[in-house]
Amino acid sequence: MFSAQLDFSGNAEEALKFYAKVFKHQLKDADVYRNEDGTILHSDIDVFGSKLMMADGASSSSFQGFSFAVNLTDEAEIRRIYLELSDGAEISIPLGEVEFSKCYGALKDKFGVAWQVCLDYSESS
Repeated sequence: MFSAQLDFSGNAEEALKFYAKVFKHQLKDADVYRNEDGTILHSDIDVFGSKLMMADGASSSSFQGFSFAVNLTDEAEIRRIYLELSDGAEISIPLGEVEFSKCYGALKDKFGVAWQVCLDYSESS
């Protein structure tokens, strides 16, 4: 399994709720550990069998030099995820057909995290 940690500067709770909705994760109290001041010390959600962990603590959140890639065989799910991630996002590549997939898109979400969504090549040829 692969895990990724995103550190936010005060808005981890907002990000956690946003990503839980996008990836259909039912948040439970056990998913979130808080600091004494109520900020998030650690949280995680399941994203297709991998963990996406989030916390407050970075003095500034700057997510550069990487992107998360979501590759699925369900075109409707790819379209739903892209649509939900695009709320307040900067669109890099509009969702559509590209050489390697009939359904691909890329964006930087409202938290500054870059995402690529792609209908698995074997399903798009």
